[in-house]
Amino acid sequence: MLNSLFCRQRRLRKAQIPALAQVTPSPLHQAWKSLRRNRLAMFCLILLAVMALWCIFGPMFSPWRDEATDALIINKAPSTRHWLGTDFLGRDIYTRLLLAGRISLIIGLLTMLLSVTLGYLLGALSGYAGGLTDKLIMRLADLMMTIPSLPLLIVMGAMLAELDFSPESRVYMVIVMLSLLEWPKLARLVRGQILSLRERDFMLATQVLGLSARRRIFGHLLPNTVPILVVMATMAVANAILSESALSYLGLGVVPPMASWGNMMDAANSLIDFQRRPWLWMPPGIAIFLTVVAINVLGDGLRDALDPKMKRG
Repeated sequence: MLNSLFCRQRRLRKAQIPALAQVTPSPLHQAWKSLRRNRLAMFCLILLAVMALWCIFGPMFSPWRDEATDALIINKAPSTRHWLGTDFLGRDIYTRLLLAGRISLIIGLLTMLLSVTLGYLLGALSGYAGGLTDKLIMRLADLMMTIPSLPLLIVMGAMLAELDFSPESRVYMVIVMLSLLEWPKLARLVRGQILSLRERDFMLATQVLGLSARRRIFGHLLPNTVPILVVMATMAVANAILSESALSYLGLGVVPPMASWGNMMDAANSLIDFQRRPWLWMPPGIAIFLTVVAINVLGDGLRDALDPKMKRG
């Protein structure tokens, strides 16, 4: 009798718990929910995912190969056989566009990973350590930022062209070059964020509680810089794709036989090609435009979702 009474009371308490207590969703879940409400950002996310999958798996289903040339179909206009036409060597532009997308996206992603890692670590170290360490890191970042990026890239690309690197090795050299120019921006932003967070009440509370420096840094300080890290990472991808395209267009980045969107646009290097053969340069130009715009819009959406204080009206 008593056992059944206790079981019934336990069941009543369990039934009341969901009505009395509501589980707070995690910050990641809240950010994803906020991002899903931004239709334009979600459209750009889906567009980027489709483009990436198309570049990865699309060439597998193409009947043409990048190295296949045909002198009989040089500079042919788009047709049912060649959807985007052929280039000056008789190669299918559609297949080369997808293969070039692989290279451009890989350069953008790897440049982002390297520059974000370097800039995040140096910025966090500079903001938390202070003193001489802060001065040395920030003066180095200032020195890198005072030099115009494009002229410096051209000089570095020209020096790279004089060295005997294989086309595959040049891709990785371009990634290193772009990363060295990208990290100072992120380092300065992370340093400013660290200096601001270091004086907040929750960080003072961690000192009062006697938490170790490692736990204060990795458990409370650095996680609060993740929103700015994610946003800057998206911007770094777009900047890397644009810089690589400009460098390859000038013949100082990715070189044939490897294809990138930049060196594909270099095919229209004469007025005749520019006016009468738009299929040589318009597809890679449109691909660069759509990719960079989608990444920037997605970055704005991530900023609004991860940091509610920065939401636009």
